[in-house]
Amino acid sequence: MEPVELGEKLTLIDVVKVATFGAPVVIPGDTRRKIEQAHSAYLEALQKGVEIYGVTTGLGELVKVKTVAQGSRIIVEHAVGVGDRSPREWVRAALLIRAHQLALGYSGVKPAVVEMLAELLNRDITPVVPIYGSVGASGDLAPLSHIALALLGEGHVEYKGEIVPAEEALRKEGLEPLVLDPRDALALINGTSFSTAVLAMAIAKVENLLDKYLAYLPLYLHAVRANYKALLPETQVKRHYGMKKIAEAIQYATPGKRLHDPYSVRCIPQVLGPLYDVLKWAREVVENEINSPSDNPIFTDRGPVPTCHFHGQYVAMAADSLATALAIWANLLERQIAQLLRSEITGKPEFLAKEPGSVGDMIYHYTAASLVAKIRTLATPYSVQNIPTSGFQEDVNSMSLGAAIRIHEIIKLLIDILSIHSVVTHDATDCTDCQLYIEKIYSTISDLVNKSTIPSDRIKAVSAIWS
Repeated sequence: MEPVELGEKLTLIDVVKVATFGAPVVIPGDTRRKIEQAHSAYLEALQKGVEIYGVTTGLGELVKVKTVAQGSRIIVEHAVGVGDRSPREWVRAALLIRAHQLALGYSGVKPAVVEMLAELLNRDITPVVPIYGSVGASGDLAPLSHIALALLGEGHVEYKGEIVPAEEALRKEGLEPLVLDPRDALALINGTSFSTAVLAMAIAKVENLLDKYLAYLPLYLHAVRANYKALLPETQVKRHYGMKKIAEAIQYATPGKRLHDPYSVRCIPQVLGPLYDVLKWAREVVENEINSPSDNPIFTDRGPVPTCHFHGQYVAMAADSLATALAIWANLLERQIAQLLRSEITGKPEFLAKEPGSVGDMIYHYTAASLVAKIRTLATPYSVQNIPTSGFQEDVNSMSLGAAIRIHEIIKLLIDILSIHSVVTHDATDCTDCQLYIEKIYSTISDLVNKSTIPSDRIKAVSAIWS
């Protein structure tokens, strides 16, 4: 697999390649020079006695305290994460993004810091990072500190399929723990890299899920005998990019049975178009964040400059917008399932009940409704949940990590709803007159759902399509 280069420009695809598929990471010569120049600027400012936040001062509200901080103490004191262990791919994505952001030449760290982050990726040493603890400003302090512990040979890592002390994994790979000065330590944790990583991985999954749904949708439209004219690309004359892209992707042209279909059928481009546009914007936000320094201070020709680049408001609002769009998609799916159970829509018996005394597929809808209610709850915005920290200094926090984590929770529920949707669509479909491409979709689902008569087993079986 082609290596991913640090210090220039990364895409969301690059992040997935490294995080999920193990693409190697390299530091080009030009990037190394940028890191060295920023480190020299830091050392020069320090030698001149310039005040540097976190190096000659305390942190947060303690900025007024003049001190000489210790790098290892900064890392250890901020490693206050709790909860389940973060998925391996999230941590690898965060390692890559932090290494890349530090390699952009604004952070002032010594080159060995970026090199060690790259080594952890290339040698498949993944720090154990508890999932909760970040308020999405001042950086993702807690999760990034748990990553930084590994550079010190502290904490635990996943290595060769086991959880082991970080020192053990470094020793087996012939790597020496780093000695971090306060600038190195603060730069490692004072950024949006973890929130950005978690949202990046979520966006990649949602894009994939939406593509799969649009490819599957012709089978549903056949089952409900949809009027294809409302879905044609040339019918979408409103000036919305996403609406047109959704219509182009549907690829359905079978004659329908009604002039006006229910909104959940007729308005698919108008309902899912905003999701497409929000996804596009969220990806733009994430890629901008990946390719930006997220430090305080940054080092320029003028020396150290105080900033607020560690603030995750962009990430939080992108995640909140995406959560709303996904809740709307979930609502659309629930309504589509309900339409499948109506005789006047499918031409089948009510609730697809084949004999007296049977409720048919009625209860599939109940389960879908319960999942949609959960998603609606999860769609509550995080970016408005400001809780000040560190006295009166850090008084506006974004909650970006919670906003991003919640997208993964929604995705799991959406997969269950899509699986229910597939089972009920299958049961409502008479494919004797299907076009060939629709018949292929039907056969794929049929091979899975017909292995069992128990509804929950049928749902689980067909989830392989969506996972």
